[in-house]
Amino acid sequence: MVEQDSVLHVVAAAGDSLDHLRCASMIYAKDRHLLTMAAPSSKGDTPLHCAARAGNTKMVAHLIKLAAEGSYGGPQQKVAAMDFVRMQNRRGETALHEAVRFGDLEMVEALVSADKRLASVDAKDGTSPMYVACTLGRTTMAIRLHDIGYEPSYSGPRGQNALHAAVLRDKRGTITELLLQWNKDLVKQTDVDGSTPLHFAASATSPFLQFTVPIFSMSINISYAAWIFSVLPSRSMLKKKCEQLGRPVIQLLAADSTCAFLPDRHGSFPVHTAASADCMVSLLVLLIRHPACARLQNAEGKTFLHVAVEKKRLSIVKFICLLWRGKPLIKSIVNIQDDKGDTALHLAVRAGDMDLFRLLIGNKDIQMNLENNEGKTPMDLAAGGVQSGLYFGLSAPWRIRNILTLANAQTGNRRRDLAPEYSPRLDVDEESQKIKDLAQIVGIGSVLVATATFTAALTMPGGVWSPGEPAGNNPPAGTPVLAGSFAFDGFVISNTVAFICSTLATFSLVYCGVAAVDISQRLQMVTFALALLLCSARCFCAALAFALYMLLANVVHGTAIASIVMTSLSLLDGVMFLLVSLRDLMAIFPSGFVLKYGPAFIFLNILYSFWPYLVIGGYLLYDFQTGGNFHSSSRH
Repeated sequence: MVEQDSVLHVVAAAGDSLDHLRCASMIYAKDRHLLTMAAPSSKGDTPLHCAARAGNTKMVAHLIKLAAEGSYGGPQQKVAAMDFVRMQNRRGETALHEAVRFGDLEMVEALVSADKRLASVDAKDGTSPMYVACTLGRTTMAIRLHDIGYEPSYSGPRGQNALHAAVLRDKRGTITELLLQWNKDLVKQTDVDGSTPLHFAASATSPFLQFTVPIFSMSINISYAAWIFSVLPSRSMLKKKCEQLGRPVIQLLAADSTCAFLPDRHGSFPVHTAASADCMVSLLVLLIRHPACARLQNAEGKTFLHVAVEKKRLSIVKFICLLWRGKPLIKSIVNIQDDKGDTALHLAVRAGDMDLFRLLIGNKDIQMNLENNEGKTPMDLAAGGVQSGLYFGLSAPWRIRNILTLANAQTGNRRRDLAPEYSPRLDVDEESQKIKDLAQIVGIGSVLVATATFTAALTMPGGVWSPGEPAGNNPPAGTPVLAGSFAFDGFVISNTVAFICSTLATFSLVYCGVAAVDISQRLQMVTFALALLLCSARCFCAALAFALYMLLANVVHGTAIASIVMTSLSLLDGVMFLLVSLRDLMAIFPSGFVLKYGPAFIFLNILYSFWPYLVIGGYLLYDFQTGGNFHSSSRH
């Protein structure tokens, strides 16, 4: 049978009206032991706990009065009240913990007035009322606990103190400043992980630099855009802005600057914590006030830049490598090696993160040929990260290896024929499965395009001349009505090229499914089929644009032009590939080199991606020279 709360517990939590107070007095008069009885169903709470949790301030004061009157006056009255308010539930919490959580200042004063040392009573896990107040950001409550109490406890769970909680919640630094005034020793106290309050403050993000964009019921956190700091040209302006946003860190460093050089039990310093938590403000405050923090290495020999790369903190790496490049502070850390001999560039290559790699390789102070303890340079790691067989051209491992190759990155001092990363073996079963999956997708697309182009050839835009129409000057029956214009010729040639490419793609896929064909040839055929499918899709889009123009040009010419412009948006996939490739070049080559050789690079890529349009354009140019008309269906 489950034990229930006593009637006094129920009344204490029900309210604090005059009727509730009278009812509590009557119950107490009938059975006094109920006042100190721990309720089995409420984790050992006394009626005082229940009243405090419910926010019944008058009931709390009334219960304390009943406890004091039960001692029949004299010195025992004060002792009884003190013992009563100090009663703890199964978690070791007093009613003061509940009163602080509820946020009722009058209730807190009533409890502390009964026992000045009540604020020094901690729960079983070490949580003090002051810690609760700091966690909830209640400055006034913390001040009252300190002023009316006697030697309040600052303890918290897991070895923490109230300052650990305050620096995370108090962005303006009000509570932090007060705690440092009351007990400056808190700044060096560590929790069970060896973390000081500065470690906590370094991990606290600034709400001024974060916002959330809801997209399709998802939240994308955009934090610490590096451009926010790039608009602060001078060091003094940057320092001023960081001090405004990172006030708790400033306060802790002002109280004891040596905290910046105290590691936790895992060997991480506050600068590592800031990088790991992607806290740009805290990181910049530490670097500006104590530049020596930049060279601090954790238990694994990693600097904060290693940590930022490992945790993929793009904003921090961007600021360090892009906006602070060339500074002596940054020059001294970009090539530091950890205990495994890895630099930040090694880690970026091993992680296969293209954005981080591009930022690091673009820094002129980076040494790209340093070997780690295994004798591997970033080029060796890049070669090992590239899989043999079928791959996507924009995959990060391939792009990273290509960029390092163009940058003339060197391999380690060892024989390449004995290095496994330079002798890749093709997994036939794995590649066969890749070919099968890709062939299914490409096959569906090629068949759809072939079917659509075949249908378009039989049902010409604008229709055909019917047999029953008067002969006159009309062309023979079955001839397209709109034949004889540039737009019609463009439609025909675009549709024809789309049909040819899609048909060839379909035929190529037939060989991909034959196991007797060598795996390398099957890889070539499926790649060839994919390229043809893309070409056929682009030609089909061109055919659609020509068809719409033919039907609308003589009626709504503006709409016809708009349809062509909007149809051209289908080319954005090819443009995206081109821009990505050009961006990779710009990461390693100076702007002068890109301007000199960039046009040739762009032309070759356009030729590869959009050669069908050259065929269509060449035919239309020939048509123009032979005397065609773009708008009307008749030739002159």
